[in-house]
Amino acid sequence: MEQSIESYIKNLVRDVIGQTLGGLQIQGDRQTYVIANWKMNKTLAETAEFFQEINSSNDVTVVVCPPAQLLYPAHLFIKQSGKPVHLGGQNVHWADNGAYTGETSTEMLKDVGCEYVIIGHSERRQYAGEDDSLVNMKVKQSIMAGLTPIICIGETLEQKNALQTEVVLAKQLFGALNKIDSSHFIIAYEPVWAIGTGQSATAELAQQTHAYIRSVLKQILGEKAESVSILYGGSANESNAAEYSRMPDIDGLLVGGASLKAKSFDGMIKVFAKGEQNS
Repeated sequence: MEQSIESYIKNLVRDVIGQTLGGLQIQGDRQTYVIANWKMNKTLAETAEFFQEINSSNDVTVVVCPPAQLLYPAHLFIKQSGKPVHLGGQNVHWADNGAYTGETSTEMLKDVGCEYVIIGHSERRQYAGEDDSLVNMKVKQSIMAGLTPIICIGETLEQKNALQTEVVLAKQLFGALNKIDSSHFIIAYEPVWAIGTGQSATAELAQQTHAYIRSVLKQILGEKAESVSILYGGSANESNAAEYSRMPDIDGLLVGGASLKAKSFDGMIKVFAKGEQNS
């Protein structure tokens, strides 16, 4: 069975690569996002300071994903600021509730003001053993609960060097979206070899990969794929954000280290605002 799935994906990759290299670009009415993933960073005082300093734009959906312990304080700080900033979790469990020590349910996330949740980040895959099947369960649970999943996909340096990027991404997409008919999610392409290394994918390479991802999504969802936003992550920062913003299939950024400073994060928000995009 596994072999037949691999064979199907490889055949699909050949077909889709032919389309994307031929200039296929699936356009749609997609939302632009700039999302902060703080990972395991910031104190309560630093969180308060961040939301005092941060600005926002009505042209870009701004989402901040703090550690779980800072979610409710962040929710209160956002309300106090009156700024159009949205809150997201960094992880979620697939069950409604139960004996799962240390885990967080969708209901808990919603209770503290979350609208979004990151699922399948490479660090969760690497350190917590998450696979495509578990990602799929979490995506289903989140969509049913009314949260918007931010589904992370990406290839390692070894896979990139072995020219396996397209096969890896297709497998991750088919796995994460198995038996899911909804398009109520975001895809974040984060090449693992670029995360936290300072070595980002060029805008041209990211665009080519995003166009391929969008084509795979169309194979899975049909026309619904046109409304799915695909973000770039992996050493994205204020210096390279403008290059990514000019690409037609890059609908925003999922930002790690560069999101910890409000000034730097603001700079990326401004770049992706409609007035400055494609300038």
